[in-house]
Amino acid sequence: MIRKALNDPALERHLSTLAPDGVTWFSLGPVGGAIQMRGVLIHGSRAVCQARANHGLGPLETLLLGKGLLCAGLMAALLKDPGSLMLRIDGSGPAEGMSAEGMRLPTGAIGARGRLFRLPLPAEALAAESTVDLFGPGALTVTRIEGDSKPFVGSVALRAGNLNKDLVHYFYESEQTRTAIDSGVYFSKEGIPHGAGALLLQSLPGAEDAFVASVESALASLPPLGLWFSEGGTRDGLVAAIFGGLGAARTAEAGFAFDCPCSGARFIEHIAHLDAAIVADILERGPWPLETHCHYCSSTYAFSKPELEAALAKRRGAKPARPSGAAGEGAGEP
Repeated sequence: MIRKALNDPALERHLSTLAPDGVTWFSLGPVGGAIQMRGVLIHGSRAVCQARANHGLGPLETLLLGKGLLCAGLMAALLKDPGSLMLRIDGSGPAEGMSAEGMRLPTGAIGARGRLFRLPLPAEALAAESTVDLFGPGALTVTRIEGDSKPFVGSVALRAGNLNKDLVHYFYESEQTRTAIDSGVYFSKEGIPHGAGALLLQSLPGAEDAFVASVESALASLPPLGLWFSEGGTRDGLVAAIFGGLGAARTAEAGFAFDCPCSGARFIEHIAHLDAAIVADILERGPWPLETHCHYCSSTYAFSKPELEAALAKRRGAKPARPSGAAGEGAGEP
């Protein structure tokens, strides 16, 4: 992935004052008793700002995609093995939809990438009175790929027009799991994202109703997550402040970032796997430089004709053919 510069000295100074982005896994249960709930908390202020810079997003677009990235990260954090979790919204509203992928890496860190289907958003989306109207009626689909197992796909109808609530509905319908989810992005008065975070809580089998009710009561005092992190709050501090009296214990932590595994080499691989006639047509007609674009992180990789020929030849384990002397050949001209 090509990380684009934030190009905002004031934002960079603000981010430098915040706690690191990251993921905290924790458990809840009566002191001295069995664990009854598990939780995941993500601080993603820098990740959302990087997504904004890479995709060139406005405030509303940053809010939509930012919450998608945070929620995809939460769900990827539930994976036991390295893998990925894709959230996809297909709607009939002016924003149409989005996809966001959370990735649990072999290191244990969580990465997230994604895209909006309409970018920039159309005028009717920007004029919407509520974000509920942006996607409209449609479906939320979750695709989980973990380790060597086959993909698991589940889908539910959009009901709330709110990703947090629709994911709670998904967990209840598809996985029969009681879940609470919150995510938020805090913006400055200039419309710049200054803080972002997300929280997931899940009841474990055998959780007592009385304890779950106590956790639900504690959630009433949960501050806006984006604001909490924008003011320098930490993950451990939030868990202690809200769940300290419920036997909260950190079980693990790792990094979180807006990231994408794309690269120029990967695009060469994709081109090499195209039909031979298509590859020959590209080499003959260009256009040059040939530009490839990743929709999930907005990175662009450009190749000159000699670069592409050399890369394809290297992949085939052969040397590039010598120029034949015909006009333009071997000189990199289109």
